[in-house]
Amino acid sequence: MTSLPFSFADAPGRVPVVLVAEDDEIAAELLETLLRRVGYEVRLARDGAEALRMVDQAPTPDVVLLDWMLPEMTGLEVCRRVRERWDPLALPILMVTAKGDPASVSEAFEAGASDYITKPYLGAELRARLAAHLRVKMLSDERRQLDEHLMERDKLATLGLLVSGVAHDLNNPLGGIYGYAQLLLEDERDPERLIALERIVSEVQRCNRIVADLLSFGRRHAPERVNVAIGEILAQTLEMRDKHLRTRGVVPRLTVADDLPSISADPHQLQQVFVNLLINAEHALGAAGSLLRIVAERAPDPSSRVEWLAIHFFNDGPAIPAEIQHRIFDPFFTTKSREEGTGLGLAICRRIAREHGGDIEVSSSEGGTTFTILLPPHRTEVPTTRPMLAAG
Repeated sequence: MTSLPFSFADAPGRVPVVLVAEDDEIAAELLETLLRRVGYEVRLARDGAEALRMVDQAPTPDVVLLDWMLPEMTGLEVCRRVRERWDPLALPILMVTAKGDPASVSEAFEAGASDYITKPYLGAELRARLAAHLRVKMLSDERRQLDEHLMERDKLATLGLLVSGVAHDLNNPLGGIYGYAQLLLEDERDPERLIALERIVSEVQRCNRIVADLLSFGRRHAPERVNVAIGEILAQTLEMRDKHLRTRGVVPRLTVADDLPSISADPHQLQQVFVNLLINAEHALGAAGSLLRIVAERAPDPSSRVEWLAIHFFNDGPAIPAEIQHRIFDPFFTTKSREEGTGLGLAICRRIAREHGGDIEVSSSEGGTTFTILLPPHRTEVPTTRPMLAAG
């Protein structure tokens, strides 16, 4: 079987879905055979109304091959209806019909068709045109994703400048409050006033932690890259948090695969990521569960010969609700009480991972939650694509 001449950049293993709307049984079988032979997934619609319904069925087709003369609703009307919601770059439509006169061709393009193929057609030509439209669609999708990424980066950069300025302005008055409260504590003998002063000191310390998070989030500088062994950083981080974990009855299990690739990274920034993920796990396991499993392993990239490095942090605590999972990396979003967090920890983790050429994602269900950090191996050029993140 001939392989497809391309693959999706965001999902290298995904097979393009082609919706074929054709009422003639022999013609439909021929199209299905031609397309399946090169690896497409094919869906068949026998009339126009069914084709319109199938466009809305998940996953959305990547391209539509549309006969003009269809029962229930003509292919021309289907094309018009689809174009009310889908632009040609998002969903290409190829009219495949025996109507080859110039007036019909013009009418099809006016209705929103992306291309026009007359019957009888050559199979090689049809597949070539289909592949060309899919390439354009994928380039459009990549451009849209890049635009969204740039918008997010600009938004976070502006937010970073704002919070950095606010944090710096807060440091001086907080330092004054803290210093005077300490002086009053030294001379105070009244028990009730001592309690009040201790609360002031405690609240100032909490404000200082918030300011530190704001400064960390707003700070923009290139990581100081050195060649590091990820297993050593994980072991050091666990040792640092050992007392806190044991206080909560949590005994972590660390597994580091043999012969892990070395990575070029800032060890202090990576440790900041690991500490944040451990603290998140501690809070989750404080509500339920007791298992904390950390696994560092190779993550082969199916689209190249590069092996990335994946670090999975799994805990069997309560699941993160599905409706908020897409928001947990947003700055200032948190499900914790205001005493427990600022909502910047995971945003900082994602920023650091991406500055290292990698990423971080979450998978959560009733069985537990896994945060996966994906980092590129030590090399002079960072790979431009990465394998799909998978839970450990």
